[in-house]
Amino acid sequence: MVGHSMLFRFVRAVGVAAGMAFIIAASASAAPAAQSAALQKLIEGAKKEPTLRAMWSASSLGGGSGFIKIVNAMNKRYGTEVKPQFTPGTDMQRMMANTVREITAGQQGSSDVYWGNAEAMLQAMRAKVQVMNPMDWRSLLERPIPSGPGFDPIAPGNIALASSSTLVGVTYNSDLVKGDDIPRRLDDVLKPKWKGKVASTPYAAGLREFAMPDLLGRERILAYTKKLAQHIGGLVRCGENDRLTSGEFVMLAFSCGDEYANLAQKTGTPLGYTVMEEAVVSHTRYAGVPANSKAPNAAALFVVYMHTEEGQRLMWDVGGFDFHLYPESNEKKNIDKVRAAGAKVVVNSPQWLNSLKGFAEMQAELEKILRQGR
Repeated sequence: MVGHSMLFRFVRAVGVAAGMAFIIAASASAAPAAQSAALQKLIEGAKKEPTLRAMWSASSLGGGSGFIKIVNAMNKRYGTEVKPQFTPGTDMQRMMANTVREITAGQQGSSDVYWGNAEAMLQAMRAKVQVMNPMDWRSLLERPIPSGPGFDPIAPGNIALASSSTLVGVTYNSDLVKGDDIPRRLDDVLKPKWKGKVASTPYAAGLREFAMPDLLGRERILAYTKKLAQHIGGLVRCGENDRLTSGEFVMLAFSCGDEYANLAQKTGTPLGYTVMEEAVVSHTRYAGVPANSKAPNAAALFVVYMHTEEGQRLMWDVGGFDFHLYPESNEKKNIDKVRAAGAKVVVNSPQWLNSLKGFAEMQAELEKILRQGR
């Protein structure tokens, strides 16, 4: 829902383990009969795994309650009896770093299934150990997964599957920021009236992508981030909505995505959302099976279920996002509207990030600027 008739405005109220029974790293496509056989093997394997453990941010994918709902729905669809067990974790890149450390040390995984962003997938690709189980995802899905222009939903090496999309922008308190004060361009965030009332993230969400040559470039975003660092009143994680609704901050520049505002809209929480005229990043969330997972079949089945039409609807209900490649998705409508308005949109992926020089270094530099500005 991009609108209020202002250009580009998007406002809202807002491994491989022994005995595994799934198909690993086979051909990239398969006939329907082969798909059905592969999925059935996965289901039979999941029936032997009593518990599926998950660990990610409590504000991502509906946290514990969202995870339980998805696993229960998966059980109903496939006749499994997997018990969901959720533990709140840290941000997506730190969770991946923790997974790499566990596998390197030969330790049991903290989470049987991984849910994270493109940056984390790039970490897994560059690790010196096999972090994620490579799988033939296309042979497991119940319906074909589309590809977009320049975007392959399967992470390199088949290590994970893109499962949802969300647009980078600014989340704001819609009771305190209204009308012409709603930011539409980067510099609107820097209005003197908002000094000390704006928050940013400790991991430079949005800024790290904007700095890439495909979008706004290193020098422009470095200069902008230095100004922003002197303008903000604090650093918060994406999803800490109470820091905005309480009035502690009036906006978060930049948010990891629009899912928080999408969820807030359902409850009447005063959160709005807007994307920037200069550029829009569509963040992609990936799901996969860590190489040290104790329940690799159930984990893969969890991912497969989220790609059914039923799973996509449930993900929208509990997480506030779905996958823009599916024609029925809400995020496809949002991205189509942004593109129709003329905005340049980049779909974030580990392939895209890996094609860019110095992404990790750029992120670290921006994070340092934001911290020192405090």
